[in-house]
Amino acid sequence: MKFRCRMVDVIAMRDFTNIVNIISRLTKQCTLRLTQSELSFSVGDDRLSMVWAELSQDHFFTEYVMHGVTEEQNEIYLELDASMLARSLGSLKMTAKSVKIKLTNKRQPCLTLEIELPSLSIESRQCLHDVPVRVIPRREWAEHQAPNIPEFDISVDMPQLKYVRNIVERMKNMSPRLTLSADKSGMFVLQIDNDSATVSTHFQDLQVWSCSQKEQEDKVSATVDIKKFFMFLAWDVVHPDGVKCNILQDKMVNLFLHLADYLKIHYFIPATVT
Repeated sequence: MKFRCRMVDVIAMRDFTNIVNIISRLTKQCTLRLTQSELSFSVGDDRLSMVWAELSQDHFFTEYVMHGVTEEQNEIYLELDASMLARSLGSLKMTAKSVKIKLTNKRQPCLTLEIELPSLSIESRQCLHDVPVRVIPRREWAEHQAPNIPEFDISVDMPQLKYVRNIVERMKNMSPRLTLSADKSGMFVLQIDNDSATVSTHFQDLQVWSCSQKEQEDKVSATVDIKKFFMFLAWDVVHPDGVKCNILQDKMVNLFLHLADYLKIHYFIPATVT
């Protein structure tokens, strides 16, 4: 197995750091899947997939070398501490000139980061970080595959995340649960209920991508943990091109975010039992 990559573009380093930072807030341990064309971070919650993030390697890296377990199974799966990787990437904020990431063996497998920092002298400074990893054996790969995406009852564009974030930030202080609903007319509603009031915000005329509703007045809804939904809104930092809200009636909310053709995020929130 071999893995080595290099980033020199300032925007690519910023985006990669932001992605890892968000993942580190969601979980301690995450899985990193490496293939010839992409890197995928996955986060599980109670053996259910919570986040699947696909990054196109040719956007982020100017150099990318990956040789998997075999020619037929040309992949590498690593388990690592997301917060440790995020802290190591923190040096990129110091106007780093480049960063190399490679799979090494230093008494145990590690992702070694070699960060080149600017210096007043002719020679650049180098910052070195080792992030311990567990190489996941092939017999466990099935547990870390891309999640199956069900056929949802409705798929609708979401409003800009910054607007939704401002609303939900107030709502989460009033209720632990949030109900999301949408209908075929493009109405999208965020609603909370507590002992003293019902509060809702309506967005109209949003793009509907698919819908199983038969009647115009029918709506599809699911009630979720408001904190888990609020955590998703942190992805606004990557300035997505679009976000879809996919709802499976009373079972699940799937939030799908994309940025050009180099970043795709699936975020799953199971419905709560009311």
